[in-house]
Amino acid sequence: MSSCSATAIGEIGISVVELFCREETLIGALIFDFDGLILDTETPEMRIWQHLFAQAGGKFDVAAYQTIIGTYGSQTFQPAKELARLLDHGTTPEELWSLVQAKSIEAINQEPALPGVVTLIAKAKHVGLSLGVGSSSPREWVHGHLQRLALLSQFDTIVTIDDVHVSKPEPDIFLKVLENLAMPAEQALVLEDSYNGILAAQRAGIRAVAVPNPVTLGQDFSAAEEVLPSLNALQLEKYFSRS
Repeated sequence: MSSCSATAIGEIGISVVELFCREETLIGALIFDFDGLILDTETPEMRIWQHLFAQAGGKFDVAAYQTIIGTYGSQTFQPAKELARLLDHGTTPEELWSLVQAKSIEAINQEPALPGVVTLIAKAKHVGLSLGVGSSSPREWVHGHLQRLALLSQFDTIVTIDDVHVSKPEPDIFLKVLENLAMPAEQALVLEDSYNGILAAQRAGIRAVAVPNPVTLGQDFSAAEEVLPSLNALQLEKYFSRS
């Protein structure tokens, strides 16, 4: 293994026999969503809701849940209110939200990075791309999990809902990432798992690739450049020019 490969691997602690050791560099920025793209935070939460609804004799509305994936503070779908109505024993929606959040956090804290994340970050850094995160989640949530996954220091900028006024599908988060990186939209690529995220990238004028997870699989990704089964399938050379 060459010295440049060993350095790239050692920086983020992965074990790969061969890692893209080429002389040329690529120009641009790779922008990652967080929830459902770097870390599967959505499947554990959905399963908890499904379990609680089943216990109450109801059925969790997965289709409605999918509409709020990638957003923050949405009022269009409020499962806690519906579950409280089904239970009908005085438990408030706020108490149910707290219960689901506690159970979700416990499960999510055991989740590793999704397939391809670590290798793609290493490859992108090695070929000279700038790296950013654009998330509709709060800063504490995103930074905390990136720190746990030993990925926090790998990104040049991290923009969350705390840095802008509105969440996806509005473009503000991605526009702020571009501003922080001093990168034109045409030289960037967004990686997203949800319809709302792809729409936000489109509104920001940035190309986007969809990498759906089990919760978002089947959403409308017609605005994406392509839909991939995992980040392992992304070919950076398709989207970035060489220096």
